Amino acid sequence: MSDRVWAQVRSRAGRLLERPVGALRGERLEDLEPVWQPQRYQGRQAIATWWRPAGQARHAGCATLGALEAALALEADPEVVTFAAWPVRLGRPDAEGYVPDFFARLGDGQARLVVHRPGEGTSHRWAATLQLLEAAGQQAGWQVRVHEGPADAVAARNLQRLSRWRHTRLADADTAQVLRQVFARPRPLTTGVRASGLPELPTVARALHLVWTRELLIDWTRPFVPARSLVWSPEGAC
Repeated sequence: MSDRVWAQVRSRAGRLLERPVGALRGERLEDLEPVWQPQRYQGRQAIATWWRPAGQARHAGCATLGALEAALALEADPEVVTFAAWPVRLGRPDAEGYVPDFFARLGDGQARLVVHRPGEGTSHRWAATLQLLEAAGQQAGWQVRVHEGPADAVAARNLQRLSRWRHTRLADADTAQVLRQVFARPRPLTTGVRASGLPELPTVARALHLVWTRELLIDWTRPFVPARSLVWSPEGAC
């Protein structure tokens, strides 16, 4: 096939393997080590940052601030179970290879490639990259998503702030039950925590985790301030 996309991945032992991307259909690439990392050079000591998805021991690398935004969006997406950075390189024999930012696994078992649109926008090179991604997605059965950046700047800032409390270690079923009752009517987060009768500091963290997981609701279009912003339980949660 002239349009066949080839993929490079690492084996479980860490050895680089190359095969048609269609042969990777159903493979859990999110469990594999990266095939690539950004090169370090004078003036650039490291990549932009490492992002640790909640509930995972492994970090996902973000080579740019745009990729970091995409990682945050993946973390907040209720469809996404887990994701990893750079586990596959895609290419054709007559073209330069391309490594998508992330490979995500959804709750229904589907896989999704996620890339952040580069700063050059709709250049010829980017158009060719999109064609490569779409062909790979069709041949391997993967979804392809381009992260365009946050649609709402206020909601994005709220997500960034609340992501500090995304980790599953903050989940506590007994506390969640109490807080859903406390916030049966809207009230500021700190007011509700004090009314709960639970220890304040750990309960604030657990309440913020519930806001992150949408078990408690806020108005995402307004800057979230725990002492003033209203928090409430979803309808029927109590």
